[in-house]
Amino acid sequence: MVQQITHGIFLSACLLALVSFRSTLPAQEPRMVRAPVWVYLEDVPGNQTTGDTPPIENLYSVARFVLSGMIYGWKFSYTPSDRARSVAESFTLTPIMEIPSNDPNFVVESIKPAYPRLSCWAQYTLNQSDGRWVRYWTSVLFKSAQGRGYGERTAETEGIRQAYTRAMLLAIRQNARSMEKNKPKEIHGEILLREGPRLFADEGRFVAEVKVLIHISEIIPYRSF
Repeated sequence: MVQQITHGIFLSACLLALVSFRSTLPAQEPRMVRAPVWVYLEDVPGNQTTGDTPPIENLYSVARFVLSGMIYGWKFSYTPSDRARSVAESFTLTPIMEIPSNDPNFVVESIKPAYPRLSCWAQYTLNQSDGRWVRYWTSVLFKSAQGRGYGERTAETEGIRQAYTRAMLLAIRQNARSMEKNKPKEIHGEILLREGPRLFADEGRFVAEVKVLIHISEIIPYRSF
């Protein structure tokens, strides 16, 4: 009986020590996704592409576009061009999820107006429910790739999206060629922007350089008859 009591006291002491040790560990910092974002303060002279939208709103819109792509990604559908079959190239990106404009975890900080640009750091703090996306995108299904794309300056902030989209398309093309030698009819899959996307201007165009994770879920070949 005495032995049982002594054993119970020993286990209780160990449990208290473990709880005390855990309480002294530093709290784990919440994971944040960050990216530099910028837009032009003014449209190209004579260009009414963005209308009366203030630059700060364009900045927030582009920031949500980039961060949503870094957290949730897109589904894509790609049809390569084929002159022999009179098939035009087609590429569509469909957001898996998007950051709402009123999401409290979405923050734009260090806003800096330095003509001709309005720049900032866009930031999103991941909550516990976002952890499943982190686990999903780090699975073995996804392969690393990179690409560079261009967007027209005259398209204003839409040109920024063009540059990112075309950069991702190039990465998908290269990834698909490593899997399929013959030109396919369609390609479907998912793509995620990785940290560190780069956007700059060159000779009147937006240029995006990106690293991505790609999962090609389906390649539809042309049928032979």
